[in-house]
Amino acid sequence: MKPWICACLLVALSAQTAHADDILFFGNSFTFGASVPGLSKNGGVPEMVEEIARAKAHALTVESLTSPGVTFGYHLTQPATAEALSSKVWRWVVLQDYSTEPTRMGNVPRFTRDGVTFSDRIAQHSPRAGIVLYETWARPPGVFYKTSGGRQFSGPADMMSDLHNSYAALGKKLAAINPDRPVRVARVGTAFARCHAEFPAITLDATDHHHATQEGYYLAALVLYETIYHENVDGAPTTFFGGVVTVSAREANELQRVADEVAAN
Repeated sequence: MKPWICACLLVALSAQTAHADDILFFGNSFTFGASVPGLSKNGGVPEMVEEIARAKAHALTVESLTSPGVTFGYHLTQPATAEALSSKVWRWVVLQDYSTEPTRMGNVPRFTRDGVTFSDRIAQHSPRAGIVLYETWARPPGVFYKTSGGRQFSGPADMMSDLHNSYAALGKKLAAINPDRPVRVARVGTAFARCHAEFPAITLDATDHHHATQEGYYLAALVLYETIYHENVDGAPTTFFGGVVTVSAREANELQRVADEVAAN
């Protein structure tokens, strides 16, 4: 091979590496896709985001650390978290907390404190890594619980208000702490509420009234993609992992519309 050809290949490979997006996800069952075995066995929502991004010509690789029912605080105590954060310079880190932690039924001050600690830990090795806060969704009607202290929700909108406000407040706090990097809220829960209103025939809630269906996780992946890339999701794939997970063309079109509406607002 001629020297100039080798040089061109090296430049091309370097450019490709420089433009690749490495994204690290921290979360729980809402990230790895509990209730949909074909999804959870193939990497969950992060791998869906990767397939959508690659279909839209982005060089993206994802890694994730997840465990059922855990909080930010759990991840902060794990050696695997430190190892993952220091393993490379990340372009984005996605953080998803336990579904009731940022609400009156959880512990909002602890959610905020642990979010700030997570942000500081990320900045130690990837000071310019963008942070995406994965806003989760409200429980469906009829499954709201009263705690021993009397705290409860009047319905899905009430719970969603807590989630929205807490994630938005944490996002503003992190942006103020480090203005040199992007901090964005992926308003997945907001998209769920909008879809329930606009397309009630689409089932987003799993039968356990806690997790999501494959359509719900697909919507989550669409919103995460739009939050990261600021691009609409027209033409996003509807089949994943070689056909293991497939969303119907009609429902995919409606879910893409919801994701675009939420991102536009």
